[in-house]
Amino acid sequence: MDKVVEFIKKNKVKVAGAFIMIAAFVILLIINLHVDYTSDDFRYRFIYDTPGNPLPTTKKISSLWDVIISMINHWKLCNGRVVAHGLLQMVMPFGKLFFRIFNSLVYVSLGFLIYKHSVYGKKSNLSLLVLVYIGMWFFLPQFGLSVMWASGAANYLWCAAIMLSFMLPYRMYAANGADSVKDSWKNAVLMGLFGIFAGCTNENTGGGVVLICTLFILFYKIKGFKIPKWSWIGVITAVCGVVLLLAAPGNYRIDSKASFAEILIRFKDVIVKTETLAFWLFVIIAVVLILALLDKSRHTKLGINWLVPLIYFVGSAAMISVLAFAAMRPERTWFTAIVLLIVIAGWLYSEIKFSDVKPYIITASKWGLTAVFTIVFLISFNKEFSAVKSTYDQIKPGLEAIEQAVEKGENEVEIPLVTPSDSKYDPYNGALYAGDSPTLCVNAWMEKYYGIEKITGVK
Repeated sequence: MDKVVEFIKKNKVKVAGAFIMIAAFVILLIINLHVDYTSDDFRYRFIYDTPGNPLPTTKKISSLWDVIISMINHWKLCNGRVVAHGLLQMVMPFGKLFFRIFNSLVYVSLGFLIYKHSVYGKKSNLSLLVLVYIGMWFFLPQFGLSVMWASGAANYLWCAAIMLSFMLPYRMYAANGADSVKDSWKNAVLMGLFGIFAGCTNENTGGGVVLICTLFILFYKIKGFKIPKWSWIGVITAVCGVVLLLAAPGNYRIDSKASFAEILIRFKDVIVKTETLAFWLFVIIAVVLILALLDKSRHTKLGINWLVPLIYFVGSAAMISVLAFAAMRPERTWFTAIVLLIVIAGWLYSEIKFSDVKPYIITASKWGLTAVFTIVFLISFNKEFSAVKSTYDQIKPGLEAIEQAVEKGENEVEIPLVTPSDSKYDPYNGALYAGDSPTLCVNAWMEKYYGIEKITGVK
């Protein structure tokens, strides 16, 4: 016991940080436990062999080779997001509980990555770590569809974590040069492989990753750092990943071509949606930017390091701007761009020190602000969790009816139709659940998943 106490005393910052992340994990797991599969989730339990209803020959994923075959078919028939859906198909065979735990871990990891991109090379900032998770809760677009829905989480939450992981060495090298990331062939090979995955994530984000990493290389040049081989190899392979994503034959089932006038209309829509999704985040960035500029401490003088948040901003703007060329622009496609804006806010927040003010005043002010936002978060969580649970309470009887039918060997089952809440944290608010016709695609894949001939939704 004494050794534990001694360890905590010596590593109190790390222990406190771990406690914060555990709390975030538990919070998200609680919601995850009140969400079930819906829409495309049932489909991705099987080898992808058709864009429509399941075929008599369609079989469940049972090996890594099945995933590879499935994603080759997916690339040909649906789209090039083989990284997101491939990872989803690797996770789903382990069951729903495993998925919920894994998804919660990725969420916590994304928050930690945002934090590391914000503070790397600076002193630990636990209040910022708390604020990052609070910011994710409030600002991540269509939270239910981008974090809670299995297929959506794979496309947005998991891919954002992949991209920030890939970009972290670039951020680390920008802070400490060769002291942080060695210029070895081992790292070059690892970044080369990782780059393909980072580039082949989403249509509007892969190119943004390439741009951000390229700007970091330019930053090294300006700062006089040696440009490591892993940095440009990572960029090259990320470009290959983007090409792999965009060249998928399945992409062409959706026509995104438009006249110049139509693109201008789309760009206006992009601006309006960006303002809607990120208005308060821009306000926060403006406030912390002003405070950082007012801070006359030595470390906050305008200098080359201030190019770092600018790099993230350019990358975020690029990810948003290219959406004007897309035929469909659901809010969740802003996900990674919003994540980068949170990084910027965190970077600026970590620059605020005011060394000429007594330290305990600054510390008390930051933790006081954190406490206020934590209370606001808890109020919001209580409200939104109730909304998510109300939908799950409608779905649960249907799940129980299906399980009973499977146990009894019955071939037909009726389940209650669902009226989802209007909460953005509810994945059923936007993702199609079973309908009243067994011929619906969702019903067909649900039947295939559970091994039942007919599932019908009833009022």
